Amino acid sequence: MVWVLNLLKLISFFCLFVSLVQAKVSSLADRPDWSELNEFQKKWTKEQFESTLRNLYCPRESWWKPWIDLDENHVRIKKANEKDAWYKLNFADSDTEVPNEVSFPTSLKKMKIALDPGHLGGAFSEMEGRHFSIGNDKPVKEGDLTLEVALKTKVLLEAEGAEVFVTRNVGEPVTEKREWDFMVEAESWISQRSLNPPFTSSAEREKMIRKRREMLFYRVSEIYARSTLLQERFQPDLTICIHLNAAPWRDPDNPQLVERNDYHVLVNGCYMGGELAYENQRFEMLKRLLNGWGKFEQKSAESMALAFSEVTKLPAFVYKGPNALKIGKVDGVWARNLLANRIYPGPVIFLEPYVANSVEVYHRLRPEYDKETNKSINRLLPPLTDEYAQAILLGIKSMFQELQPSTISSGNLPP
Repeated sequence: MVWVLNLLKLISFFCLFVSLVQAKVSSLADRPDWSELNEFQKKWTKEQFESTLRNLYCPRESWWKPWIDLDENHVRIKKANEKDAWYKLNFADSDTEVPNEVSFPTSLKKMKIALDPGHLGGAFSEMEGRHFSIGNDKPVKEGDLTLEVALKTKVLLEAEGAEVFVTRNVGEPVTEKREWDFMVEAESWISQRSLNPPFTSSAEREKMIRKRREMLFYRVSEIYARSTLLQERFQPDLTICIHLNAAPWRDPDNPQLVERNDYHVLVNGCYMGGELAYENQRFEMLKRLLNGWGKFEQKSAESMALAFSEVTKLPAFVYKGPNALKIGKVDGVWARNLLANRIYPGPVIFLEPYVANSVEVYHRLRPEYDKETNKSINRLLPPLTDEYAQAILLGIKSMFQELQPSTISSGNLPP
């Protein structure tokens, strides 16, 4: 029986290896069906396409040039590693009016909103690295906090007449997979890397394999399962991914709370060269660009950033590295390429307010907080999860003061 299981494992490993040789795709991703983009033939002018590509989805030409070939009348996108595997998208005539506008609800009462509480929490919080404690205090688990925020936000939005969905209602995964289901993928990942220095022991190798299969479970398989739920059941007008930020520990072995506390809001964009080397990510970027979701995401993110600034009184976070792109003129709104905001269907915004391991936030998360006064500002703030939910409500309501008329051009993004 053992040799049969080993043989099946070898066959699975071989099939996975062959598929990776044929096309470079991200972990657990399928090769895309490029024919899905056929509906966008002659729907975009070259000027609109190039402007949106450069201003939002890939700001550096050196990142997209190996994979995207722009001509006057069409654009060719490299599909796979084969020499002549290109997808050709024809542009509309520059002197024609391009019907590239997408309709969105005109009021909150007509809006379908999906709330996506980030991470898992509960028994999975330590595995996913979203768990910390100071001394003997009760641990802070991001997944538990985001779920609490989502459920409170759902009540507030439904009271305004919106149709609201939540991707998870408990501290359990949406995916039916578990970490032990990804042994083959983890083994393959290890075998493809020339580690320097190499493993010093089999125990070290097994630890890395364990970490890899756990990550494929809670970070990749889970997000794909939520994406399927959004696509097949909810079909929202807007998905809001709810998270809390965190600052690096000065000394991970001796965690000390930090002073920093801020907020920011993310939309999909800023694909880097190494990310576009994956066929599925090239396809997913083009799908989002051509659907015209970026314009609505930016407007939604700006409304949400202004709401968090007003409600929390926190400063906006500023990225320093190349993996994020500042868009628009509203502080705290950035573009990043994350798995959730890349593969979730329709417009997606990603909320990252508060620094969970900051002095102020940690204090507000303590059970005894409502009996104390925050001495740093001489007033008692509401429970943090209540404030978070109220900021989302304000952000959503203020959107409809900006999104008029009910169509938003998916063409040239503002600088």
